[in-house]
Amino acid sequence: MKVIKNINNNVAQCVDSKGREVVVFGKGVGFYKSGEDIPLDKINRTFYNIKDSDYGIIRSIPTKVINTAIAIVDSVSDKLSLVFPSSSAIALADHLQFAIERKDKNIYLPQPLIQDIMQLYPDEMNAAMDALEIIRRMTGVRLPRQEAGTIAMHFINDRIKENEKNINTVDYIEEITEIIEKEFSKKIDRNSFNYSRFVTHLDYLIRRLMNSEQIESQNKEIYDQVREKYKESVECANKIKDYLYDKFHIEINNEELLYLSIHINRLISRIDEL
Repeated sequence: MKVIKNINNNVAQCVDSKGREVVVFGKGVGFYKSGEDIPLDKINRTFYNIKDSDYGIIRSIPTKVINTAIAIVDSVSDKLSLVFPSSSAIALADHLQFAIERKDKNIYLPQPLIQDIMQLYPDEMNAAMDALEIIRRMTGVRLPRQEAGTIAMHFINDRIKENEKNINTVDYIEEITEIIEKEFSKKIDRNSFNYSRFVTHLDYLIRRLMNSEQIESQNKEIYDQVREKYKESVECANKIKDYLYDKFHIEINNEELLYLSIHINRLISRIDEL
């Protein structure tokens, strides 16, 4: 593997013998210089077909969290007889880092669908519960049991049939993005991994509305806390709520508004950090 550039100490972007770009993981591989060959025995994992937005995730997340996500994907692949794309481990690593950050700040999001997931997808849920133990063992972080629900969704989404993925949400997402840009007077980088993560949330929200489904639970206290802490994001979320009502004639509930507000705040706060 010939190095193109370093991503961090343990990750490098390379080109293989067939001229294909690949991201390689291994202890110390990031210390090899551009043009040098990395011995194969130094490489623990290779990822092909990596999107540009994924590089930002890899750079910003600790290696131990990425390795934890890889270990989880490997474990689930064996248990569920699934072949995950490379992006699955990176998306999961991004989610795990966000969950760890929330735990450090004592922010615990409700998981109203956890019982439904346990009933409908017991295999994925059991794999997610095992994932919590892998996370504890490899990072030292003990995430709450409720996080298993969102981890399980990563496995479930990879099983979505192709015709279900063909719902076109692109135009709606672009118009919502323009609402956020106008509300905060900020330009959002459509190629950033933060935006990619936000788009994923919007995509699933719109799909739920198209299927007349919404997350349901009693979380008024948490919603009130978010409304007080992230006032501007909640105001923006309400404008998006009006937009979605115009498009689908469905008024999103406070549960959906809660998650949307948190994702908007995260997207905008990451812009401010740059």
